[in-house]
Amino acid sequence: MRTHPAGPRSGELHPDRPGHGAPTDLNRLDPLVWPRGATRNQDGALNLAGLDARDLTARHGTPLMVIDEADFRSRCQDFADAFGGAASVHYAGKAFLCTEIARWIRDDGLFLDVCSGGELAVAIRAGMPGSRIGMHGNNKSLAELEAAVDYGVGRIIVDSFE
Repeated sequence: MRTHPAGPRSGELHPDRPGHGAPTDLNRLDPLVWPRGATRNQDGALNLAGLDARDLTARHGTPLMVIDEADFRSRCQDFADAFGGAASVHYAGKAFLCTEIARWIRDDGLFLDVCSGGELAVAIRAGMPGSRIGMHGNNKSLAELEAAVDYGVGRIIVDSFE
């Protein structure tokens, strides 16, 4: 069975990635899974964007979600470079969306894919131009579609008449 740090089933889906069985170093911070800047300090504790995860949890409590802005933006740029520019890249809001992420997407010139009225509201609050928003997914209410049209959403993807 092929595996990587995200788990054995995920490893089976990536036959192009090396490795058979468990990784030799279970403490390795694989850059395909972790932010590129994730490191371990001399005590072995996790550091994210230069901040000790223990300090972050002491300050903010747990559970805690931490997103490395520089890593996020650099990966978006990598996609833009690979696909001919930011206008060819759509960030899927369903991956994780909050107003700050939507601002990063807006500022970096990417497009935003939203699937619900809630995600659209986040995009609007972040000032994402409607022309750079695509709304798709099934079971859209009339109110969600009207909100998208009223805001000037650039693309509404329809997957069936129903």
